[in-house]
Amino acid sequence: MQSPGRVGTEQILFTRGVPAVEALPAHLIGECMQAVLDAPNGWSILQYGHNGGYLPLRQLLGEQYQVSAEQILVGNGSLHLQDLLAAMLVKPGDVVFVEQPSYDRAIKTFRRRGAKVIGIPLEHDGIDLKALEQAIARQTPVFLYVIPDFQNPAGVTTTAEKRQALVELAERYHFWLVEDVPYRTLRYSGTSLPLLRDLRPERVLTLSSYSKLISPALRVGYLVGPADIVKALTKLAEETILAPVLPTQAAVVEFYKRGYFATNLEQLKQLYAPRLQAIIAALKQYLPNVPLAEPEGGFFVSITLPEQSNSTNLLPRAQEIGLTLSNGHDFFADPLDESEDIASLGARFVRLPFCALTPAQIEEGVRRLATLF
Repeated sequence: MQSPGRVGTEQILFTRGVPAVEALPAHLIGECMQAVLDAPNGWSILQYGHNGGYLPLRQLLGEQYQVSAEQILVGNGSLHLQDLLAAMLVKPGDVVFVEQPSYDRAIKTFRRRGAKVIGIPLEHDGIDLKALEQAIARQTPVFLYVIPDFQNPAGVTTTAEKRQALVELAERYHFWLVEDVPYRTLRYSGTSLPLLRDLRPERVLTLSSYSKLISPALRVGYLVGPADIVKALTKLAEETILAPVLPTQAAVVEFYKRGYFATNLEQLKQLYAPRLQAIIAALKQYLPNVPLAEPEGGFFVSITLPEQSNSTNLLPRAQEIGLTLSNGHDFFADPLDESEDIASLGARFVRLPFCALTPAQIEEGVRRLATLF
């Protein structure tokens, strides 16, 4: 942690949503890696393996999601699986819907695979259903990509009513719902809502990873879906990566077996909850007139500055006062309505990851941010 005397002069990074350094359980991961290598058949995780992923991990996830191991594909992080999914489902010119704003890397991934990515406006309680129905009336998407819990970048959680409406629309118009839930278990208050797949599993493909829950460098993500989709994706995985990274996948299983996952998750919540409260309090203090969706968990809070705000050259001006921000434009897909001023929205949109910063750094960062407008 930075000393209080340095907070006023250091560079504060409101950029990537990375775990706090002190949250990375290096010693516990080391124990688990050594244990799986020392096991009687430890050599097997150093060999080529089944491209669906390490079977004990698929079985463990199957128990958690109440599906068979054949419905689980483990990959090198969830973005890897998003890319495989887009490669399999999308043909050049196909339409994919995302929330607007949405995860910047997902937008880039879908575009790279040839999709026209259209953003459906996001409200403080989830996607705008009226706008979504209007978009579907124009063209049915191959899939709608949503982050229903503590959305990246907005921090929004989709209500139970809107979740039900989404699965009903997917069923009625025959498109996939791709739900990305890497932050779901990082809930610091409130009550968990059903997964989309809990409501209509035959229409939902669920993605998640251990990047925020154990370590990003393990590169362990997974997809849950119908067996035929998983089988086809597994074949595609074999053609692209040849073999899974078994040592880290085995270490995740050992992490569970030793009871580390549950205790580590509680420690993450205890570390991150005060940071969430710190950023909400700072935004209310320094930017009291800016609307704010207050998340109950996750990694991100975001704000969209009023139209009259001075957002010109925001990033370089922020850099001059020791504040590093992400480019807000990157979180926006093509507009649903050509009258939408995406350029203006992107310029005024600020994503604020808070987990890797101390409460003192968060307050100072928001204070500096407020001086720019």
